[in-house]
Amino acid sequence: MKLKHYLTFATAGLALGLSALTAMAADTIKIGVIAPLTGAGAPWGMAAAEAPKILAADINAKGGLTVGGKTYKVEVVAYDDQYKAAEAVAAYNRLVNQDGVKYMIILSSAATMALKQNVEDDEVVAVTAAYTAKAIEPSTKYLFRMYSTPADYVPSFIAWMKDNVKEKRVVVVNPNDETGWDQTQLSEKLFKENGFEVLGHELFERAQKDFQPLLTKIIAMKPDIIELGGTSPATAGLIIRQARELGYDKLFSKTGGAGPAEIVAGAGAKAAEGVINMLYADPANEGYRRIAAAYKASVGQDPNEILVSFYDGANVLLKAIQKAGDPSDTGKVAAAFASVLPMPSVQGDQLSLGGKAISGVDNQIMTVNYIGVIRDGQPVVIGKTK
Repeated sequence: MKLKHYLTFATAGLALGLSALTAMAADTIKIGVIAPLTGAGAPWGMAAAEAPKILAADINAKGGLTVGGKTYKVEVVAYDDQYKAAEAVAAYNRLVNQDGVKYMIILSSAATMALKQNVEDDEVVAVTAAYTAKAIEPSTKYLFRMYSTPADYVPSFIAWMKDNVKEKRVVVVNPNDETGWDQTQLSEKLFKENGFEVLGHELFERAQKDFQPLLTKIIAMKPDIIELGGTSPATAGLIIRQARELGYDKLFSKTGGAGPAEIVAGAGAKAAEGVINMLYADPANEGYRRIAAAYKASVGQDPNEILVSFYDGANVLLKAIQKAGDPSDTGKVAAAFASVLPMPSVQGDQLSLGGKAISGVDNQIMTVNYIGVIRDGQPVVIGKTK
């Protein structure tokens, strides 16, 4: 009899516990992150994971996110895809099937291309950092690009170079993947249109560390600009250092994949001096400095400037959830992007919705980017892209 009573009470307790857990889950909005948290792309991936966590911490500290008269805790669940499409698919399945995630941030083009149909089929609202133009199509409903792409800002970046640098002989160097192929094609076209002589292009594998054979071939072409495009910042640093060791003393430019701190760490301040690079953030901006300080307090090191883009992307996503009024209705949330934009970025610039001219649908957050130069190991803003 005692055993029977014990089982009854235990069962009742278990039911109450499960009920409480269900209620807690129902009162939580989860944002999944699929990004490289290890390897050369980790500075970008850590920014992708930490930016929404910083935003979530701010929201939760104020009591949570109010949606449709109800308050929700915001939780971020991040998985490492190691910059591999197969790992991204595994992470996606875990987020959707085990973690119950309806909202995501996806970093790479390879991951996005592997997941874009799943996102549409499962009606998951995802914000992507993918550069590839193939990520967004006229039929795309649930996938949004979080920032302006090279197709948007590289034309004004290279036009700025035309007016501000004397060097004109270019070799384009990029990773051998979706991002690199797209950026190579775009860069070569724009350099030629702006009067530069494009001597050729070279592709490399993202895991590559020894670039001396590749650089020997490039230096033999006698370029006075080596354009590093979508190369990860850490890898760009290696390339710059090894090129300097081989005697290359001309200009480097980098129209994508910002990260001057990682470039300097890999190349050394002397070797990186004068590198012209795209910046997602103005390091002197007060809004950026606030979230950068929060990142450093959490991770223990300074962030890659792409932190700004992931923060703004997550913020737009949460504003859309609020506007929709129901976190369970992802269709309404996707439609609400058009209502919450334009809105200010964390840096004070205007964010707007666009992308139709390139992708056939307005599923892209249009952002302001900066042109920077590395001086004494630090990025200095010298212009803005249009």
